[in-house]
Amino acid sequence: MAAWLLVSMVGCYIIFLIINRYLFHTSLHISTLRAMSVADPSVPFIGSAILPLIFGASQSAITIGVCTLIINILILPTVFATLSSDASLGSRLLGTLKKPLVAAALLGLILALVGWQMPEDLSGSFELLGKGAGGLAIFATGIVLFTRKILVNRAIVATVFSKNILFPIVIWGIMLAFGATSELQRLVVLTLAIPTATMPTTLAIQFNVNESELASTQFWSTVCSFITLAAFLVALS
Repeated sequence: MAAWLLVSMVGCYIIFLIINRYLFHTSLHISTLRAMSVADPSVPFIGSAILPLIFGASQSAITIGVCTLIINILILPTVFATLSSDASLGSRLLGTLKKPLVAAALLGLILALVGWQMPEDLSGSFELLGKGAGGLAIFATGIVLFTRKILVNRAIVATVFSKNILFPIVIWGIMLAFGATSELQRLVVLTLAIPTATMPTTLAIQFNVNESELASTQFWSTVCSFITLAAFLVALS
């Protein structure tokens, strides 16, 4: 499962970055955020509300953890380095590692690999923060979308179609060709069919890159997911 998600998300990001940059001749910053919008499902927030109902708490927790690591340790540092205004590669890498999202994910991965367990006195507090993070993120997203004009244009339609329909269908077809089990297909495809995350919109605002387009992409991806995600659920059942 982890291998399928890793290859799918990272491969999707690279392919759509190349398509936007060299086929459509879009600027590097916009290409980066569009590619991230397609490759980055909102698994930590929307997925945490949907996946446990379908696959159970244990399996969905592993899926959410794997996706979070892929996003925060591989995709997000690459996006930060691309959007950074620093000239040298070394300064970009150092600035990326200083970002709280990246540093926290790396520290958490290291602690997990060495087998460190959180003290029981602290686990309750962090569990409460984790449960509240999804609602807070959706609330913050609502504020962001309220302050930006929602648009509809060819770029937004293409990105939303790629995220909600094309990307999951292509991965589903590849999994069928490789003979993956039906349960693994359901888990991976439904995870990738979750609408785009808040991170591309947040980064667009932070770096002043097509804010309305990225906010509109997130809005329409979330709205359309009521139909597209349900369709994938029925098709894979």
